[in-house]
Amino acid sequence: MKKLFLPLTLLLLTIFSCSKNPGININLITELSETDPNNPNPFNGIMDPISSIPYPEISSNSYTIELERWDIQNNRSNPEKTTDNIQAAIDWAVNEGYGIIKLPKGHYLIGKYGNDIYQAGIELPSNTAFLLDKEAIIEMAPNNKWNYCAIAVRNKSHVVVSGGTILGDRDNHIYTPRNSDGSTVHDEGHLICIEGESKFVTVENLTLAKANGDGILLVGSSEEIQKLTDIIIKRSNFSDNRRQGISLVGSANVIIEKNEIHHTKGTSPQFGIDLEGAGRINENIIIKDNYFHNNKGGDIVNTDGKNVLIERNILTQGEENQYIDGPLVYWKNADMTIKNNDITMRTVSVNNWNGIIMYSNDNPKTNPATTFIENNILNNCGMYMYKGADLVIKNNLMNHGHLAFKEMTNLTLENNEVSHDNTCWAYRFLQVSGNATGNTLNEEFFDIPLSNTPWDGCWIN
Repeated sequence: MKKLFLPLTLLLLTIFSCSKNPGININLITELSETDPNNPNPFNGIMDPISSIPYPEISSNSYTIELERWDIQNNRSNPEKTTDNIQAAIDWAVNEGYGIIKLPKGHYLIGKYGNDIYQAGIELPSNTAFLLDKEAIIEMAPNNKWNYCAIAVRNKSHVVVSGGTILGDRDNHIYTPRNSDGSTVHDEGHLICIEGESKFVTVENLTLAKANGDGILLVGSSEEIQKLTDIIIKRSNFSDNRRQGISLVGSANVIIEKNEIHHTKGTSPQFGIDLEGAGRINENIIIKDNYFHNNKGGDIVNTDGKNVLIERNILTQGEENQYIDGPLVYWKNADMTIKNNDITMRTVSVNNWNGIIMYSNDNPKTNPATTFIENNILNNCGMYMYKGADLVIKNNLMNHGHLAFKEMTNLTLENNEVSHDNTCWAYRFLQVSGNATGNTLNEEFFDIPLSNTPWDGCWIN
């Protein structure tokens, strides 16, 4: 078994048995994209699991899975048997009163038949800390299923997953057409799934890479009060996932912090983090101190999240990457505070040079909450909001950037600094009402006569 190191990651994988699915090649060489040494909290390689368990409900009794006793291969072979036997070891340990369950170093190939469109992995029970050795790799075996969860937490509480590496099968996935419609999108292959009414779950110190879908997927309850709650995703390296780094499809009281989320690319939307409830509630979300780069769709998108805080993140477009949507995107009925972030664009997106953009439509804004955008630095980009309302933008610095608004009401602009060589490009207004004070262009006062009456300023399409 070869070890996994980051940066300059090269993972050599060799399989000793054959898959039950003919035509699936399970000999491969996969390379993970490098982490960025410019990250203020750089990743220097694979990580040990956490040493302090955050939930007292988890027993301090510790059990290290005995590979020989449970007949578990750690040489990347026999995925069905490996899945069944790791699961049996976990279930036995929990029944015996162990709370901390450790997986020794090795390369564990998992995955077995769940149903016609789902490949099953390992399921964790409540009151369990599943700790991977620094040199442990859990890899989802190549398959042709639309969905998979390498590790699943379903309607459980007080669960920890930490340490080592979890890999998906995107390099060897087989895109068999779906019977219902012939589609081959296959975008629901995830590394960690947290679902239903799960609560008090921590994911920390992991490398999560090569998912055919998302590194982590949260899918909550559909009730008026969200029951998937109190989730922490911390200090993990999300690399080369195909659809998203993290998707929040219904969740509450979530903290996402100090992660590096990068090189998300393959199938839409291709964002680092996507808040998209699809009829479920996303609320009380904190996204802070993360480092984003080279995410094809963009870094953060919030379609419907309420009371979301996006703070002290670095969103840096990679040299070789061009955003599709842009670094930070939100829809007008989402509400949040965006503050103290550093956003850089090196190449233009389909939305022009907009580091923060609000998407809209002709329907009225129904969420009365105000969004606050404060104390951010935008490099070589600016902001554009249209057909919306209830927005406060103050104390932001746009280096060669702009502020542009169209058909906006109740807009407050205060003490923003814009530098740009084209005055009309720097500040643009079309049918905008609100108030403005203390804004500058190239370090000189710039008058913006906003009032309760919609006003047209300079405008360039």
